[in-house]
Amino acid sequence: MSGNVKSLKIYTDGAARGNPGPSASAFLIISGKDIIHQGVTFIGIATNNIAEYQAIINALKIAQKYNVGHIQIYSDSKLAVNQITNKWKINYPHLLELVKEIRKLMKFFQKVEVFHVKRNHPYIQQCDQMCNARLDEETEG
Repeated sequence: MSGNVKSLKIYTDGAARGNPGPSASAFLIISGKDIIHQGVTFIGIATNNIAEYQAIINALKIAQKYNVGHIQIYSDSKLAVNQITNKWKINYPHLLELVKEIRKLMKFFQKVEVFHVKRNHPYIQQCDQMCNARLDEETEG
């Protein structure tokens, strides 16, 4: 399914075992009631915050393929949501660079909204499970 989709919902999560430690990021892209794309990436040694931001970056890059007008991003990271939406100050240069990349990617779309959701949301839990499965693959080898 590619082409011209009017709106998408993106759910993201990042996980780190240790902070910093082995980390992964995952996302789901949903059109209507269908998951049209999912992705999970092993990042290496990073903090949980970096993993959260990387999940959003990866999702926005893939979402561009669907030529979308409206995107809604959902994350259980209050830090990520509030920094991306300019509600909270960004104190660390490495996080500022990630937020700048996210804002640059957001310009591709007509409208982007970012929402905080609880970690028990079913799609956030699915992303968390994807992260943990990827971390298990990397750390058991």
